Amino acid sequence: MKKRDHTAGRCPFPIPGTLLPLNSPLLLAGLWLLVGLWLGGAEVAAQVRVSGTVVDADTGTPLPSATVAIQGTSRGVVTNRDGQFLIMADRLPFTLEVRFIGYVTRRIDIRALPDRAIEVALKPSTVTMEEIVVSGENPADRIMRRVIEEKARWRQGFTSAYADTYTRFMLYSQLDLVQVTESVRASWWTPAIGARELVRATRTRPQGSGTFKYAEPHVVVNFLDDEVLLRGTTYVGPTHPRALEIYRFLLGGVRELDGQRVFDIYLSPRSATRPAFSGHLAVLDSTFMVLEANLRPLPETVVTPPVQRHDLYFEQRYSAVNDSVWMPLGLYVAGIVEFGRVGAAYLPARYEQFSSQSLRVVNPPVPDSFLVAGPAVLYDPLAANQDFLFQRNPSMIPLTPRELEDMMAIPPTMTLEQAFRPEGLLAGYTAVPVTREGEAADAEEDARLTTFRELTRGDWFWYNRVDGWHPGLGWDRSFDFGLQVTGSVGYSTLRKRVTYDAEVLMPWGGRVLGGHVGAEAFDATGVVAREDDLGRFVPGLLTYLGYDDLYDYYHRRGTSVYVDVRPFRGPVTLSSRMRWEVHSSLRKRSDYMGWLFTNEQRENPAVEDGHLRSLEFGASIGKPDVRALELIVEHSPGQVLKSDYTFTRFEARATMGLRTFYRSRSRPNRLRVTAFGGTRTGLLPIQRQFTLGGSSGPFAEYAGFRTLQNTRFVATELAGIFWYHDFTTAPWEKLGLWWLAEQGLGLHIFGGHAFTTKEAFSDIYRGRYHEIGAGISYPLGLPFRVDVATGTNATGFSVRIGRPLK
Repeated sequence: MKKRDHTAGRCPFPIPGTLLPLNSPLLLAGLWLLVGLWLGGAEVAAQVRVSGTVVDADTGTPLPSATVAIQGTSRGVVTNRDGQFLIMADRLPFTLEVRFIGYVTRRIDIRALPDRAIEVALKPSTVTMEEIVVSGENPADRIMRRVIEEKARWRQGFTSAYADTYTRFMLYSQLDLVQVTESVRASWWTPAIGARELVRATRTRPQGSGTFKYAEPHVVVNFLDDEVLLRGTTYVGPTHPRALEIYRFLLGGVRELDGQRVFDIYLSPRSATRPAFSGHLAVLDSTFMVLEANLRPLPETVVTPPVQRHDLYFEQRYSAVNDSVWMPLGLYVAGIVEFGRVGAAYLPARYEQFSSQSLRVVNPPVPDSFLVAGPAVLYDPLAANQDFLFQRNPSMIPLTPRELEDMMAIPPTMTLEQAFRPEGLLAGYTAVPVTREGEAADAEEDARLTTFRELTRGDWFWYNRVDGWHPGLGWDRSFDFGLQVTGSVGYSTLRKRVTYDAEVLMPWGGRVLGGHVGAEAFDATGVVAREDDLGRFVPGLLTYLGYDDLYDYYHRRGTSVYVDVRPFRGPVTLSSRMRWEVHSSLRKRSDYMGWLFTNEQRENPAVEDGHLRSLEFGASIGKPDVRALELIVEHSPGQVLKSDYTFTRFEARATMGLRTFYRSRSRPNRLRVTAFGGTRTGLLPIQRQFTLGGSSGPFAEYAGFRTLQNTRFVATELAGIFWYHDFTTAPWEKLGLWWLAEQGLGLHIFGGHAFTTKEAFSDIYRGRYHEIGAGISYPLGLPFRVDVATGTNATGFSVRIGRPLK
């Protein structure tokens, strides 16, 4: 049988770099199944396993994190905390090279398969080190300057890397081991994208125990990169070209490795708010290569409630591949996560990750799916059924006796929900999901709440002064051939009539052009102009409590047909709609004075009754809440279509969200701007006019005025802009109030500006209204915000609550 060449620097198997379509996990699975067979299946009988322990020759103490490599190949492992290792070779004989800083490197010839675990005793170095000459420059800065220069030199032409990775993730509930997850991964690295991994095989003990939501195995990043992505935050690496400006370096002790000095360099960031690291590097004198890195990411405030604290510690060892490129041998991670909310406390979650990399290759062709931005981890669809890959994985890290004992003590029926039970008086109300499955259940619950909200907002469950209570039901069904049918039905207790809305929607087209065609029929109470982002349920409930009703109402019945087109399935959508509607005024029917406050509701003003026939054309681009623009033109030509109204209305709405400061963080500073404008020609009936919203009782949305309680702008012509800037925890960090920042408490400012021709407002606000305010988000770790605002002619400050910016 022809042997494969595992010499570093050449790819030991053919990797099609251009045949995989983008984001195709199924084809990736097929590729890596062939790779797995190539790596192990053809020569499984020829593989040689050697296990052993690395100890101090004088004391017998185990040496954790010692490097054990097969000389002349790219295979290497790191010992566990008890100094144990397991390494695989393709053939006999071979030479083991065992290295640990401060000890003399040993090379052991393995000519026959050992019948037991071997012991490798390393002698402490006794070489006398030369004294370091101290000049005017900080010696640590001088050493790190050489490290940065050498890295720039040897990284020239270094375009990609591959490694076979074994990862073990051990999750503890405080001190008790509750879950062990193992995976075999194919790891890729490119300068532009960084580290990406394909999970080829995975297994969890206990089975079915769940996937922890607040921590998961880290991708094996390279801390020698200029920028390192961890949990959504980009940290500046200690060997960044500008590292001397970003870090303070201090020379510690000097150790020895094979007759060469190894400098211990300690580092800390100069800025308390810029994501960077503190810790230690070991640098080899003659080549100025980093042999090991022990780092903690700072600041520790990059958390979003319900996470209250997430501390991390990383260890990484490096070795040369092909005597030219230095690559990681793996990664060790120790983390602790504290999470919960007021009234629901959880035991801290602690975890350890052991990752080992072998079969390292420099500059292999990279599959297309790993050359574009995307998730750091992809999963082979067959990953849960490829346990055989663990049997011949060359990067396996053995369990220590204590770890094995802890793992065997895990009850086979243990689940993470059982391991992390909430405690507290309000635990049943403020509990948070512990697992991804719990998150999915929450998402399902959110979907049910969304459905409920759809029923209650526009939407078939509300209270107001013309309908009284309006309970309702809805349905939504999709058929295999694409047809979607939705509908709702409700009953007005004061008007004593049934209302309904029914819609059918059918997709059409192919890859070039596609879209939907649909029809709608309705007979229900409508909101003058349009309802605000708060919907109908919240304002209706507050009306029942005694607050002024936010809206005015009219009755509308009719039908409409529409079609939308989305060219090339891109971000642009073009739409058109034809309306046949009948509008009529409604009077106030309720004399109810309020359950919480005594308040007489105002009369419901009349609208212009008549038949509306109109054509509407629209265009939209982008995604809501990120960057979106929507344009709508509606034309009612009067008697041409037997319409009682003659007008053309023009409406535009734009939303933009962007990162401003601390953009490299997972929770960056963000600015959200929403602009709205509308104008018309002809006589626009009040029910088709434009609106800018206010607050309803104590509640307000982003695109609404906090200082306009239970009222809003409705006009034939208006323009408005709302802006909201979230500083997250950065102000507290700058002020040194770390106890606030560590709680995830965010700070934001906001404002709103309206320009309208409505005379009722012109007398008071002269056609303009301005508001500005500030607030906090996630107080006490709870998912809401508190705003304080003042506005034009306001006599004081208004306090409102709402959803936090996500």
